[in-house]
Formats: sequence, structure tokens, C-alpha cells
Amino acid sequence: MKRRELLIRSGAVMAGGLIAACGGAAAPAAKATAAIASASAKAVATATPTPTKETIGYVSVSAANSVVWSAYDGGFFTKYGIEATLDGIADSTQAVAALLSGQVPINCGLSGTAVVGADLKGNADLTVIATSVGTFPNSLYVQPSVTSVAQLRGKKVGVTRLGTASDTAAQIALKSGGLTQKDVQWIQTGGLNQTVAALKAGQIEAGSLSPPETLIARNLGMKELVDVGSLGVEYVYNGVIISRAFGEKNHDLILNLLRALLEGEHRFRTDATFGKQVITTHTKLKDPAQLEETYSDFAKKYLAWPPFPTQKALQTVIDQLAVLRPEAKGADPKKFYDDSYLNTLKASGFISKLGG
Repeated sequence: MKRRELLIRSGAVMAGGLIAACGGAAAPAAKATAAIASASAKAVATATPTPTKETIGYVSVSAANSVVWSAYDGGFFTKYGIEATLDGIADSTQAVAALLSGQVPINCGLSGTAVVGADLKGNADLTVIATSVGTFPNSLYVQPSVTSVAQLRGKKVGVTRLGTASDTAAQIALKSGGLTQKDVQWIQTGGLNQTVAALKAGQIEAGSLSPPETLIARNLGMKELVDVGSLGVEYVYNGVIISRAFGEKNHDLILNLLRALLEGEHRFRTDATFGKQVITTHTKLKDPAQLEETYSDFAKKYLAWPPFPTQKALQTVIDQLAVLRPEAKGADPKKFYDDSYLNTLKASGFISKLGG
């Protein structure tokens, strides 16, 4: 597992004020001073609780993870008492294994497909507690000669891996033009950059891409055939995932985690300079045009606010999984998400103070 560890240390210690007393005998004054010093020490101890150390995962190096990166870079984990180590995990299979083992008990960049799929394999009891990206930030890009979805019948369509959000987005794009997953040849490229390379080499006729690879593809002469994000399909593209058992044992930690993520997202969406720097820091993207498109698309189109998981989004996950895995049919979408934590923050007024 490729690890990318960034450690947040707690900040400055807040000290309580000292109260000066005057008058009286020397002995009482000494006792009073000692009592004040003792009270002050207790105040300092109360004001600086030991931060909770926690490993927080995300999957792949993508701007879809801008929320967790912003919570880190903006100091919001520290603000809410979390000493966080960020763990960039290569793929959803490894991320699910880390969740189930407790090695990485929180993942802030995992799709709903991974959650439901894990449950179908053996009642994994994972749950989505927030959805940072609630639709597909994908488009189906094609060779210049392709003018309609119908022309892709029998052709090669590239996705990162079968069963991923990239794959699901491509299936929805095909469905919008009257084709099914059985009507094309599926090519697993292994990554978005590899999908672009396959398009450039003419090895595939279409590929499922998201920013900034969308701009790279256009610069190579490819064209957008279907903007999946504009179809209005709800989906858990990037979710905050925990096990229900972990949540029950760490209720306050989860609330503080969500507070940090909410403030991180708010700053990303409202502070373009900060947001672009977050993307550059974590993706190494520096090209001004690519950076602008990536930031603008996620800040204005794709990040969900407020990031409540929904029954409709999980139903989309189930419906798409059922195409290849019949056992998914009839699954209850309510089983796979828990919005109680965000509802607690909403009732407290925390979300409305941030503008949502």
C-alpha cells in the first residue's frame, strides 16, 4: 500500500489568566498564591486536551479528495482535536480491507460502489456518513470521428477498472444513448492518465475521464460526447466511510471529523487561491489552465453542500451493481448510509453558520 503520511501536531497551549491578590499577612498571601497557581495549572490542563491520533484514508490522487486535503491543509483537524495521519491508498479494494481490519478506520474518499460491494461479499457493516462528491465528475471522451453513442456499439471503451466509479459513469453515459454494458468492449486501463494515453494511441474509441484529464484529452483533439455530471444522477462518488461499530465507539470523534471536513470544504469552495494551492500540493498539478478547470469544476459543480448521503444516491449504486451482480437486486439503500451525525450538526446550527 502506498502511504502518504502527513502529520498534524497540536498547536500552541492556551494558558489561563492569573488573578493578583493584595493585602493580608505574608502566610495567607503565600497560600493564596499557591492556590491560584494550582488553579491555573488545572485550567491549562483543561484547555489543552490530548489530541486524538487517527489515520484517515482516501483513494487515489484526484481532486475529488479536495475536502479531506483542505481539512488537513487548513488546520481544521487540529482545530477539532484530531492529530491526523493521511493515508493515500491505491485502490478501493485495499481501502475496504483497511477499513475492515481497523488499520485505517476512516476513509474520506471511497465510492458507494465499494461499500455496497463489500457488504454483498459478507455483511461488512460499512456505512456512508457523508458524501463529498454526490454525482459523477466524469465525461465520456471519444475519438474525433465519433459523433454519437450509437457509434460505439462493438467498440472499445476505456475505464480505470471494472466496478469502479469510472466504470459506472461510462455505463450511465452509454445508457443515455441507448446502449448497455454488453454492447461495447470494456478495456481496463489502470488509471485516468492511462485512459488518455490509450485514446491518444487509438487503442480505444472512448474513455471515461474527469478533470484535469478532460482538458488534456481536448488538447489532444478528443471531444466530449457525454457530460455525465450534467445528467443529474445522484451517486456516492466520494464518501466518508466508517464501520458502524467504529462510529458507535467514537461518536464524538466522528462529529469532530465532520466539523473539520465541513470547514475544509467551505474554505475550498469560497477561497479559490487556497483551493488551487490544495490541488497543486496534493496532485502536483501546475498547468494554469488545467488547474483552473479542475478547481472550478469541483468547487462549483461537483462538491456536495451540505454533504448529506441520500437514499437516491445509494439506489443508483445498487442499480448499477445489479447489472453484473444479481445479488444486489432488492438491497435496501437505507442499510448503507447513516446521516445521523450530519443531522446532529445541522440541528446545532453548525452547518447553517457555514452557509448551508
